Amino acid sequence: MKLLKSRLKEYCPLLWERLRRFRYENSILPREFMKHVNGLSSSDLVIDVGANVGLVSEVLAFRGARVIAFEPNSIAFEKLRGVAQRYGNIELRNEATGIKNQQIKLFLHKNTTTKDDDFTQASSLLSSKPNVSADNFQLVNEIDFAQYLNSLEEPVELIKIDIEGYEIALLNHLLDKDAVRNVNRFYVETHERKFSDLAIATDKLKARIKQEGYENKFFFDWH
Repeated sequence: MKLLKSRLKEYCPLLWERLRRFRYENSILPREFMKHVNGLSSSDLVIDVGANVGLVSEVLAFRGARVIAFEPNSIAFEKLRGVAQRYGNIELRNEATGIKNQQIKLFLHKNTTTKDDDFTQASSLLSSKPNVSADNFQLVNEIDFAQYLNSLEEPVELIKIDIEGYEIALLNHLLDKDAVRNVNRFYVETHERKFSDLAIATDKLKARIKQEGYENKFFFDWH
């Protein structure tokens, strides 16, 4: 199977990309998300927060939507750049979405320097995340994402957020700054199942969203 994948990727790259995307859309991504995505058009603006190597960004771009993809990890960003080169509708931002405009540490997976596997998706702004190393990090630019959203002169159809635990601080910040109103739908991966310290904070965030009347804007059942 590995040999077949390798040969397809080498000799039939377009077919390989189509098969990979088909599997990702139909076996990995949530059905509710894909139902929304399949209705996108070139008039829609969407944002991929924590784009990593570009799997979701590509799914969005393939539908013709204008995609803004944020990814702070330098290794993942180079792979994301390769995806963007195949499409003309992806804007890349090598930044972390957060609560301040500042330089900040992005903590990397504990095994980043010891194995050949790609651990970039585990990177987090939280040093307390169980599988990252407090001593192994990249310095990255963080932007005030609420300020950024409020500066946009058009509505955002959807935002996908997967930032390895930092989504709690980010979403509370967006609520504080009234930056949720201009977004139709948020698709959020939370991490309390593997990061138990986030359980109470995640429950409080969901309760706050419901109390403030935004429950229908958020989809939390990513995985």
